[in-house]
Amino acid sequence: MNKNPKYLNSQIPKIKANKGIAMLVALGTMIVILIIGSLGIYIITRGLKVTAGQTRYETAYEAGVASLEIGLARAIYLNQNLQVPDTSEVIQVGKYECALHVERTSAVAITLSGTAMKFARAIAGPGSTPSTGSYRTYYISARAKGDAGEQVMLEVLQRYTILAQ
Repeated sequence: MNKNPKYLNSQIPKIKANKGIAMLVALGTMIVILIIGSLGIYIITRGLKVTAGQTRYETAYEAGVASLEIGLARAIYLNQNLQVPDTSEVIQVGKYECALHVERTSAVAITLSGTAMKFARAIAGPGSTPSTGSYRTYYISARAKGDAGEQVMLEVLQRYTILAQ
């Protein structure tokens, strides 16, 4: 070994400089890993919130469809019992509060003219539309609202044909 003090002194500063750079590189790498990990956690939690909101909306939609089915049954009842007035009420479908409204759009049955019958048969195809008769229409609306504020509004215009006797 060389015992020259000048040679030993020249090696010491290089070792100290390398230790400082290694610490800076390690710190920088840890910061980058921390940022990437935080970003990953943020993206995952944000995706979970979006999925939960979509699930709540779809469930509110299904509750609205269920209340529309109840409204269609009420429209059939109203069509068979003309003395019963239109109905509006709030029903509970699962955990959703649904406002259901069923009303006749006209008090009397509408009679199709001969030209309208021919046009309807031509559009729908043979046998799809009765050759004589009239119809009543009913407006049915359902609004389903959940606890988290999600809500869905569905509307149907239902037509019931009255066949000539």
